[in-house]
Amino acid sequence: MNLNTDLKGKAAIVTGSTSGIGLGIAKALAKAGAHIMINGFGKPEEIEALRKDFENMCGKAVYNSADMTK
Repeated sequence: MNLNTDLKGKAAIVTGSTSGIGLGIAKALAKAGAHIMINGFGKPEEIEALRKDFENMCGKAVYNSADMTK
């Protein structure tokens, strides 16, 4: 995914963003400058590593483990 827009100062919540398509979408948004809230399941240490990677891309990244199916 290539976003031809500047999303600096915007925020995005991407569900299912700890793997697969959701992860790819979150990375594209972060590269475009959006602050990211990642969400999904996985090992805490792997999620923290992902969060730090996003923080390096966009400046602000947080994780929320909410189960969106409930």
